Amino acid sequence: MKIFTITVKKTEGFKKFEVPAGLTILDALEYINKTYGENIQFRSSCKAGQCGSCAVMINKKSKLACKTKVEDNMIIEPLEGFDVISDLVVDREPYYKKIGTLRNYIQKKNEKISEKELGELKLYPDDLKDVKKIRGCIDCLSCIAMCPARKYSNYPGPTLMRQLARFAFDPKDDIDREKEAFDENIYNCTTCGRCVEVCPKEIDIVHHAVEKLREKTFKKGYNLDSHLEVRKNVLSQNRSVPKEKTSFLEEVADEYIVENEKMRVAFFTGCLVDFRLQEIGKSAIRVLNAHGVSVIIPKNQVCCGSPFIRTGQIDISESLKKQNLEIFNKLNVDSVVTLCAGCGSTLKNDYKEKEFKVMDITEVLVKVGLIDYKPLDITVTYHDPCHLRRGQKVYLEPRKILESIPKLKFIEMEIPDQCCGAGGGVRSGKPEVADAIGKRKANMIYATDPDYLITVCPFCEYHIRDSLTKYLKEHGLKKDIPVMNIVSLLDKVI
Repeated sequence: MKIFTITVKKTEGFKKFEVPAGLTILDALEYINKTYGENIQFRSSCKAGQCGSCAVMINKKSKLACKTKVEDNMIIEPLEGFDVISDLVVDREPYYKKIGTLRNYIQKKNEKISEKELGELKLYPDDLKDVKKIRGCIDCLSCIAMCPARKYSNYPGPTLMRQLARFAFDPKDDIDREKEAFDENIYNCTTCGRCVEVCPKEIDIVHHAVEKLREKTFKKGYNLDSHLEVRKNVLSQNRSVPKEKTSFLEEVADEYIVENEKMRVAFFTGCLVDFRLQEIGKSAIRVLNAHGVSVIIPKNQVCCGSPFIRTGQIDISESLKKQNLEIFNKLNVDSVVTLCAGCGSTLKNDYKEKEFKVMDITEVLVKVGLIDYKPLDITVTYHDPCHLRRGQKVYLEPRKILESIPKLKFIEMEIPDQCCGAGGGVRSGKPEVADAIGKRKANMIYATDPDYLITVCPFCEYHIRDSLTKYLKEHGLKKDIPVMNIVSLLDKVI
């Protein structure tokens, strides 16, 4: 019989146990108690993934113990972000009390709706379509345990925001749920997607709850001044950031064609590459050409709209989307290539009417075939942008690239896909929240002691660079860790 070793965090510390393969984590905990005479405390009830009571941290991710199969060297811990009562049992009472403060029932005109009134309402299936998408929650609290905004700010967590959205979307409820959402710091959410990733009922809390509720909140005038400044930027110059110098699109040619091309792409630059990080854009062209990829650069492209989708400003995002679709749908290319995780995720997931394929630059390079790179004797670690890792499911390609560079030493940090804190309008709207989340990322980076931090997102680059600078000063460290885009790295070795 095959045997696995797992480590369980008890109140007094971690302890290792051998268990048979094929068990669920819940079965393994029961086996340990019975076989080894332990008395590990944990919650469970239905054992069928319906009650949500058995959620624990498994290798730093919250999962249901009854639905997760044992693998060798797993580490089992209590849910993060809660006080531990004993072993794997956490105190859920604060969550239930908080739910109670949100008026967790349908209301009309600030009064509880009567059965008679309910009976008189005429509703059709479409009236509740948005409610149905988010009401399957089993209160496992997995999303809360993973939420960086909840850990580092006064944000109640994904499922509580989902609950507010559930009533805000219900035509039977007409109290000001949007004001409640604003007061509960709905703009603290970075839209990192951790909650979606771990939800056992596959509820898309980010897109179906938070972003839709932000849309309603914004329409009612509950917004942040800094988000309105970003709005002014795009209305005046079609970019979310102010122009500081000659733009990338003004500096480069319309096309860069190679002989014996393996692929032809249209380059969607995004706001930061166009207005702030022009050299990274030029590196991208050189790197693509070196790999046999011809590059077309439409000069009339505009912001993808991501900052406005994430902050509820749908009127702006729809206008930008329409402009880009008119431009890119006409092009005869193999794919549109992106250098920004947020842009790529938006084009892939929010541009439903697109007639073109979208690929991150790392996907393109791996697809056409990596070339022989010059040796580079440095040590690096890598940050997975949320909108690349979870938004586009791209995470293997950057690692393949890093591992293909001779002499380069690649070290994984503790949680490479931990949110840096910048997304979802948080860096502009709630900088103190972004800084708090970024501090944890900086700590993970410094723990690997790299020469460089590599990533594939200009927005992450900016924020992580700021986080590392603040961390350096705060801890009195001497070693500065530069942040480098992966295309800038490749430009050095082609």
